[in-house]
Amino acid sequence: MSSRSWFRGVLWSLVALLLVAHIGFGWYFSSELIEDGFVPNPSPVVTPVGDYEIVDVSYQSPLGQMDAFYLPASGTTWVIHVHGKGATPAEAEYLFAPLQQAGYPQLSITYRNDEGQPSDPSGYYQYGATEWEDISGAMEYAEANGAQAVVFSGLSTGASHILSFLYRNNFDEIRGLIFDAPNIDMGDTVDFAASQRDMPVIPMKVPPTITWVAKFITSLRIGVNWKAVDYIDNAQASLRTPVLVHHGTDDQTVPVSQSIAFVEESPDFVRLIQVSGAGHMESYEADPEKYIDEILNFLREVG
Repeated sequence: MSSRSWFRGVLWSLVALLLVAHIGFGWYFSSELIEDGFVPNPSPVVTPVGDYEIVDVSYQSPLGQMDAFYLPASGTTWVIHVHGKGATPAEAEYLFAPLQQAGYPQLSITYRNDEGQPSDPSGYYQYGATEWEDISGAMEYAEANGAQAVVFSGLSTGASHILSFLYRNNFDEIRGLIFDAPNIDMGDTVDFAASQRDMPVIPMKVPPTITWVAKFITSLRIGVNWKAVDYIDNAQASLRTPVLVHHGTDDQTVPVSQSIAFVEESPDFVRLIQVSGAGHMESYEADPEKYIDEILNFLREVG
């Protein structure tokens, strides 16, 4: 056998080995991704108690009745809070008292796949692809109960549900959006998490090629359309509402680069406040008074 033939044989063997490894590891990480990112694992919904008035209510969505917390106030601009994946309406509790005292009625909602609520027909989280219908129902509830204007507040993945709704509808009543650590490109979030994760057996981080294969296999297994859950890419063409974003620079769950890209896509509408050293959903904790002042100032500007 000539040296050229031997070299060619070794090369093709390596290619075959890499292909098998990518398929094997891709399937493994696909299973992990589906379990961690798409199988519902909701927290118990408990009505919080604090220095505010709160009432348990329900609103109608295409899947049926959904529970929500209503915080009455004197104004006609409502704030609708949409919590992150696996969390509950109480995630927005740090805003309840200051916004109620400032005169903003609030609705903090559950949505499909939350505990005690209807499940998505797919059985999975959809990152806004279907949850937007529940956001629509919450807005209809607010308008039916006196809201003349609405500002949406999205926490982490809640922001994706809001943008999915907003990109499909153009309502003058929607005056603004408030986001905290918005998870608005799930594909990028998966890439970021994988880049920090160790490979099994092999002493290295998960390479981008295996992440790509895992995402492709996940699409085949449960029908994920990664492009459809990238709300940054659509911002320039679809966003027509002012947005205030807080995002910690040390967020290890949703990289701050997503919010930076969001601003770059729609600089006329998006204002980003980067909170130095803050992790995921920790911007409020870094400086509560400053955070609330920034929220209230934004509400006064758009309301």
